[in-house]
Amino acid sequence: MRQDKGWLPGPDARPTRALALLITGLTDDAVARRLAVSRRTVQRAVRDLMDAAGARTRMQLGHHAACIGLPLPDLPLAVEPQDQPAPADLRLLALLLQDARVDRELGVSPRSVEREVRRLMTLAGAKSRVQLGWLATRWGWL
Repeated sequence: MRQDKGWLPGPDARPTRALALLITGLTDDAVARRLAVSRRTVQRAVRDLMDAAGARTRMQLGHHAACIGLPLPDLPLAVEPQDQPAPADLRLLALLLQDARVDRELGVSPRSVEREVRRLMTLAGAKSRVQLGWLATRWGWL
């Protein structure tokens, strides 16, 4: 992944605004409504940002946005939980960030991985993987 800000258009560009809204926990549909575009346009903008950033997943994109300090709109964000993730949770986050075949790495089923990801999202107060990547990075979990 690129470590510079060159992959991100200016703060007022539609892709940047779409990413910032996704990080606050809005769905693709909600972002589309807020930006007065189609859901497909939002998805294309996110895909273009992922390509520019060298991110293969939305979680990686959220992580990368946190690393470069993407400014967010004035919307409420999840508050860092008092309970820190267990070492096994931190390992899962790291594997997800690497886009590894987590199920193979951990010797569990893909369904078990999804269940654990949902549990981590609940712990973090994240509504999406892009938000989980951003929050986990900001809180020092990654």
